[in-house]
Amino acid sequence: SSVPAVSPVPTELRDAAKRFSQGGVSHYLTLTLDQAEALLYVGAREAVFALATGSVELKAATDCFNYVRFLQSYNSSHLYACGTYAFQPKCTYIVSGGPKTGGPNSPHPPQVALSP
Repeated sequence: SSVPAVSPVPTELRDAAKRFSQGGVSHYLTLTLDQAEALLYVGAREAVFALATGSVELKAATDCFNYVRFLQSYNSSHLYACGTYAFQPKCTYIVSGGPKTGGPNSPHPPQVALSP
C-alpha cells in the first residue's frame, strides 16, 4: 500500500485561516454556527465563546459548567448549552450577553461522545 504524499498548504488557504485560543481554556470540542448572525459558537472547558465568522474576533464569552458537551440553537436569540459539571450535567439558555436561566439535566451523559 502506498502512503499519500503530504502537500504544503497553499498560500491563499494559509493566509485565510484564522486561529483562536484563550489563555487557561482547553478542550474546544463543541461548535455551533449561526449563519444569520455570522457567529461561530465554541464550547470549551469552562466557557462558551461567540466568534465573528469573518475575522474570528471574540464577540462574547461566558463561563459554563465544566466541559461543554452540548451547544445547540434554541431559537433566534438563545442557545441551549449543557456542561458535564463533574458528572452531574447542568444546562442553561445563553443569550448573546451571557447565561439567563438554569435548565434541566443534559439529555446526554458527560462520558458519552456526542456525534455532530
